[in-house]
Amino acid sequence: MIKNKIIKTDKLLILVSGILFAAITLATVVKDNVPNWKQYQSEFQEIAIEMVGLEKSANIPTGIQQIWVEDLDRVDRCITCHQGIFWSGFESAPQPYSTHPNLEIFDNHPSGKYGCTICHGGQGYAVDKISAHGFTKHWEEPLLAGDVAADYNISEKNALIEINCNTCHRYERETKGMPFINLAKDLIQEKACWGCHIINGEGGAIGPDLTDVGEKHAEGFDWSSFSSFKSVLNWHILHFDEPQSVVPETVMPKMGLQTRERQALSMLMMSWRDENLPLKYIPGFKQEEELRPEEFAKREELLSGDGAFFIKKGCFGCHSIQAFGIKSPTEKGPDLTFAIDDVRVRFNQTLQEFIFDPSQSGTMSIIFSSKVILTDQEKLDLIDILTKANLEHKKNQQGTN
Repeated sequence: MIKNKIIKTDKLLILVSGILFAAITLATVVKDNVPNWKQYQSEFQEIAIEMVGLEKSANIPTGIQQIWVEDLDRVDRCITCHQGIFWSGFESAPQPYSTHPNLEIFDNHPSGKYGCTICHGGQGYAVDKISAHGFTKHWEEPLLAGDVAADYNISEKNALIEINCNTCHRYERETKGMPFINLAKDLIQEKACWGCHIINGEGGAIGPDLTDVGEKHAEGFDWSSFSSFKSVLNWHILHFDEPQSVVPETVMPKMGLQTRERQALSMLMMSWRDENLPLKYIPGFKQEEELRPEEFAKREELLSGDGAFFIKKGCFGCHSIQAFGIKSPTEKGPDLTFAIDDVRVRFNQTLQEFIFDPSQSGTMSIIFSSKVILTDQEKLDLIDILTKANLEHKKNQQGTN
């Protein structure tokens, strides 16, 4: 009798346990097969009811939501999960439920005209978290948020968004809310990068054309001497730090840039893309770089004065010419004001002999054979200009004595 009761109890326990196990298994399967976005929408409904009440929460949309920007041919479904971005008062809510951190930006950038991914990156038509944030195979536009910034030791978590913002704002000299890109544009003028590189159709030809350098695919970069984390942004950062360590044959001088400056310039390089945007997306409908008055005056002075030859040929990237008021951003080479005496002392040649045959200087042989290729007449002009620079210096010296 007692034995039968024990058996019945065991059977009941086994039955109940089986039912519970089946229920848990079913719940797990159902949960795993419920899309993330449905869970997010359900949770947002609960948060919204708690924060603003049932009546105001009644009109929150359900199902997949999207913004289609016809002009940009973009479909962004980010608002399927990020339902709180337009709701003021949800600033303290966790992601993906919080208010956009800068609601004022929609005054000039309405979501219907821009969408989300043109600024933030990510895969607009995806609705699962990993794919939507762009961290999936063969997708090359990840969400430019804090996690990615941390990978590059960039202190401001949203700084990388400036890469995409400058796609539209590239011709502005300064843009509100873009401190890294603004810094980079200052450095472009301060270091006179246009002396060696064509930028927006103008500049020197010693270095590569940078106008659309952001279009260059990773496969187009030389990774042979690259030992760090391989990404295009990291390539630029290291190249601005130690050019020869990344491209051994480059003649680009080391600029002595700080970490933030290297990061800023690298972001600027990534932003210079040919997106073929409608003109109404480009502030001011401009197609040329904007310069401050003092920058324009300085550039005009350099390009029209006695030292214009050195600016147009890019020589000032390495050499100052004191006699003509030209200061190199790197001063890697000697001041060309003293070229006549310098050549005589170092190479036991006249200036003319050296200009026509610089073989005793390995660096200048490379420069004259591959970067600054001069005709015979240009070589004669260079000799005359350097001679004038030396005479100008001596004249100034006599005037001060």
